[in-house]
Amino acid sequence: MTNILETLSKYKNIDDTYKYAYIGIPKGCGGLTEPFYGTLHKFKKRYPNFSCKLKLPTLFYMHGSIGLTKGALFRKWIVEDANFIFFAPNSFKIKDRPTYKNPAKISKYQKVHKLRQAEIHHNLSKINELKFIDKENMFLMGNSEGGLAAAYYRGREFKGRIITAFSCEESYYSQGFKIGAKKSDPFLNIIGTHDEYFSNDSKTNKDHEVDGHGTKILDKYKKAKVIILPQTKHDLTLNIYVKEDIVNFLKFWSKR
Repeated sequence: MTNILETLSKYKNIDDTYKYAYIGIPKGCGGLTEPFYGTLHKFKKRYPNFSCKLKLPTLFYMHGSIGLTKGALFRKWIVEDANFIFFAPNSFKIKDRPTYKNPAKISKYQKVHKLRQAEIHHNLSKINELKFIDKENMFLMGNSEGGLAAAYYRGREFKGRIITAFSCEESYYSQGFKIGAKKSDPFLNIIGTHDEYFSNDSKTNKDHEVDGHGTKILDKYKKAKVIILPQTKHDLTLNIYVKEDIVNFLKFWSKR
């Protein structure tokens, strides 16, 4: 926890990750005639007195190193097909945030991972302001860089987790990686056999012994499911099965 506090104090404008978080709100919530997609700042400006009688299940999403580019499609699926609130901290708003270009030294990756953990902590402390979120029905999802952040997070606020485009194992990309979820938590890991960064024969992992998926590390997680997609690369949104896999997982576990 000390490291989290140190990281939060280092990045003075980290609250902008919340203020300009990417959100999605389903049609019908608070009288919306169509789904809302945009930033939290834009939403509050457009709907200053917004209220919704029902509290909706929520997906807390950690975007990858290129931002919400791929997450925008995930957001649409989550909002329109699962009828969930979508909330994603906007990491790109942090001034002087650490970055990397593959391949990089492990120390560069670790700085990014520490910051992403701090983002989760900070945004969870702020998200209570949104009265239409069902705090007992929140799920954590992350893609690629955000996938590591979501898998590693050690808090107990989430009912289940979805990790995409990350193998859930230690590799060139991390040091001391461990799953942070409880062994009783629902857990979905989706990755392609031809992932350019995390598969067992990727160039980045040539000096590391990895399986390229999370089946071994998740072996003791009774509610875990690992989906390995043949002929699929890092961009999982191109695979026709991924949408149903994610939506069905959320619908199934949000009702339990």
